[in-house]
Amino acid sequence: MTQEYSVHIEIAPQVHLIRGANRARFPEANCLLIDDEILTLVDAGASLPHIERTLKDLGHEISDVDQIVLTHFHVDHKGYAERIRKVAHCDIVCHELGVEGTKSFEGLVDCYGTRGRAHYYAWESFIKKWLPHVTENYEVTGTFQDGEDIDCGNVKLIPIHTPGHTQDHTCIGINGRKVIYLVDIDLTRFGPWYGNAVSDIVQFKESIKRIMDMRPAMGISSHLMEPISNGLEDRLEAYLAVFDERNQRIVHNVEEGHDTIEKLAAVPTIYPRIPHEVYLVFEEIMLEKHVRLLCERGVLRRDGEKILVDKR
Repeated sequence: MTQEYSVHIEIAPQVHLIRGANRARFPEANCLLIDDEILTLVDAGASLPHIERTLKDLGHEISDVDQIVLTHFHVDHKGYAERIRKVAHCDIVCHELGVEGTKSFEGLVDCYGTRGRAHYYAWESFIKKWLPHVTENYEVTGTFQDGEDIDCGNVKLIPIHTPGHTQDHTCIGINGRKVIYLVDIDLTRFGPWYGNAVSDIVQFKESIKRIMDMRPAMGISSHLMEPISNGLEDRLEAYLAVFDERNQRIVHNVEEGHDTIEKLAAVPTIYPRIPHEVYLVFEEIMLEKHVRLLCERGVLRRDGEKILVDKR
């Protein structure tokens, strides 16, 4: 089958976007290759053939990789990092809050918060079937700090800690903060995703605002084919607005009689559709976070399992 798009493009001097397979849709994701004195991979969730092809086109091979910088512990981002490390004997670095979720599958499951939920075994089976490599142990050799440069040679990467999607989620500034790898502030039509135990809506909104305050000229998403320059500020504002749109949809659905988390998930309320039962796990987690905040604001209230619009 002929590839419908270029596997990689240069987006800045010595900085190459490696596009994930299937147009970087989950469980694929884009990553970056910094072709510099210290050959650096940022995330490793693109298909291994795409990573190998990019390296080969630039005169390298897997064994040449010097360091892998992981933006967060998710399966589509840590991806093939450990398999690459075993060949290249390179460093793997992440934010200190991502170490446990990166190092082991048990740690990842704890961060996801899926164990004990109704659809946990469906999720576990999905991971083991389609992403068996992420069930291995990963050797994290170091951590990075918010705002402290990661040296690649000519290119300096600046970690920008942006929690919310996960507790360790980190955007990456490239030679400053005008070009930013936005990672999973991904500007997709779906909107923000915060379906883990360690996800936080309030933090996510603040992180988006932090990026907006930097006024980047270019944003690179982990799940879009092209970097965004034109209209980037508008895209970020629209992405931020999705939180309130979901709040409104939840209140409307509760008023329509979908008055439990299970009923709201069955509509569904956040996902446009539920193509596989594993999505119900994350639909329910995200709904719980919204309902908790709406109760704190006095918009909704709980009566046991029931969710009611608070008209007191």
